[in-house]
Amino acid sequence: MPAMRTLLVMMVAAVATGSVQAQSPARPPHTAAEIDRLLARISTYEVGGNPAPAIQFDELVEQSMASTEFRKVIETRLLQFLQSKATAAAKEVAYRGLSLVGTSASVPVLAPLLTRVETAEMARYALAAIPGPEADQALRTSLAQAPNQQIRIGIIGSLGHRKDTRSVPALVGLVSLSNAELTGAVLAALANIADQPSLDALAAVRTKASGQVRDLAAEAYVACADQFQVRGDKATAVSVYRQMIGPGEPPMTRIRALASLTAAEGKGAVPSLTAALESGDSQMQPVAIRLLNGIPGSDITAALVAEVSKVPPFAQVHLLTALAWRGDVSARPAVQVALKSDVPEVRAAALAGLGKLGDDSSLMVLAEAAAAGKEPEQSAARRSLAELRGSGIDRALVAAIGSSSGKVRTELIIAAGERVSVSAADTLVHVANETDPDARREALRALRNVGGAGQAQALLDLLGKASTPSERRDATQTLAMVLRRSPSAPVGAVVSAYRNTSAVDARLSLIDVLGQTSSDEALPLLRSCLNDANPQIARAAVLALTGWDNQSPLMDLFNLAKGAPRTVPIDQPDTAAGGPGRGGGRGLGAPPTNNLQVLALRGVLKLLLAPPQRSASESGSMLAQSMHFASQTPEKINILSLLPYFPSKESLDVAQAAVADPAVANEAKVAVAQVQEALKLK
Repeated sequence: MPAMRTLLVMMVAAVATGSVQAQSPARPPHTAAEIDRLLARISTYEVGGNPAPAIQFDELVEQSMASTEFRKVIETRLLQFLQSKATAAAKEVAYRGLSLVGTSASVPVLAPLLTRVETAEMARYALAAIPGPEADQALRTSLAQAPNQQIRIGIIGSLGHRKDTRSVPALVGLVSLSNAELTGAVLAALANIADQPSLDALAAVRTKASGQVRDLAAEAYVACADQFQVRGDKATAVSVYRQMIGPGEPPMTRIRALASLTAAEGKGAVPSLTAALESGDSQMQPVAIRLLNGIPGSDITAALVAEVSKVPPFAQVHLLTALAWRGDVSARPAVQVALKSDVPEVRAAALAGLGKLGDDSSLMVLAEAAAAGKEPEQSAARRSLAELRGSGIDRALVAAIGSSSGKVRTELIIAAGERVSVSAADTLVHVANETDPDARREALRALRNVGGAGQAQALLDLLGKASTPSERRDATQTLAMVLRRSPSAPVGAVVSAYRNTSAVDARLSLIDVLGQTSSDEALPLLRSCLNDANPQIARAAVLALTGWDNQSPLMDLFNLAKGAPRTVPIDQPDTAAGGPGRGGGRGLGAPPTNNLQVLALRGVLKLLLAPPQRSASESGSMLAQSMHFASQTPEKINILSLLPYFPSKESLDVAQAAVADPAVANEAKVAVAQVQEALKLK
């Protein structure tokens, strides 16, 4: 709409020039003379000019709304302004103002402008907002005098918006079965007016028309009925809805009518919904199921159940899903019957439904479906195994693990882990000691979720007996997670196990476990391992201390980093400073290295960010020393990246000194700027 476009241009220009702020709308003018002076400034306005006076006047009009007397003064001046030689852009200010303060006194001035091409839109914008029969009459009169179709369509829309019942005969007379645009506007207006003549007229057009016009009439007919329903005339509305759900109507209109019928009738709509469900119409069936599912009651559940065997597989999937979400266990037998369907998607929907509706008797059904390994059934069965709820489910699950075998047992074990079935922990430990490699592996993985301090010793024994790298890796990760989660974790037992074995592989795994506990009880052993003659042990100890969740081992690593270099094979990915934790990768494209000093330095840089934090000066000093013995560019860059976290003179000195190093000069300049900025904020 031109008014809105012009106002937007004015506001943008005002913001750009700052002219709005220069004007003060502290109080509106109180005399006609003051209004005249402001309008005189507006009268020469063109798009792109200074919008401040127009914006000030808009604010003045809004402020006048509480004063009837002042509104009359403004209305009088605006009507005079419209009949002046002001620019068209300036007069848009008057139209906007009249849409707020206009009364029947404005109608004689605005009415002739409704049929002039250059003023029709803005005049209608103003007049359509003025209450009273005079404005209605002006719009009705101009309808017959409109010089072109676009102006006529605008007037039709305004009459519909105003719900002018007296215009219905004239509107009906404009219906043209060959002019879809004009007729569409008429039909929409009749739907808005929504009196009985409008409804009858829409019914008549729907009967006579075809093609696009009939579709528009059908849509308007339902929309008109919705207005009757809102007003409380349910009988009239329902009569229309029932007509419009028939198979001969446009699909979207049928869907809207069915939804409206359900909202109006509730359970009274069930026969219509079931008919739509049994119709075989793939568009209507999901809608009918959704609407039925929104109606509460066991009788509705029974109705849905009764339909499962009557509809094609596509609709069966929707029905089974709806029944699952209703949560009414009376639907369980129907879901179980659907498990025998020849269609995989139906079977999958039934398996998914058992997750909401099943009981302990469903465990083996789901486990067997999951074990069969067919999709989409396997995924649905696994989800349901994890979702099953009930006081006896976990107890039945433990019993089923003990009595089953093969792939079915493996699926039950996976479910125990997914469900975090703590009561299954001891049974899983037992399985982890058996010979079936698949069951052992899944039992160890499930114990990561369900194991506690009570299973720690058994897991430690399993780790000691592991015979392959993969078994050792699984046992290590499980034991570490259990110890980390258990407040009373027996870390001392792990330390003792280390001292009681000489096997390097076992020791390496135990060091890994201890590193993930961050336990003070483990620190003495790990510190001693830093000096172990075996380079693999020393390397594992550095990695273990690097993964600590506090700064307790910081100085151990720092002293190692600045001491005499030791060569160890550390060409596997390690944690870079500031990285996400253990196994975070070297970062920055660092080449493989064999220097334990470098590995320890990476640990120092990571732990500097761990709690409890040292003072910024202490950390800056440590970073300064680290820079002196950093031998590789990636470590230097890591140090520079940490400096802004510890804004201090020491950190700034490190960054400024590094500017002279060509390998890290760019990073150093960035660090200087960041540290200086951080120091300003301290």
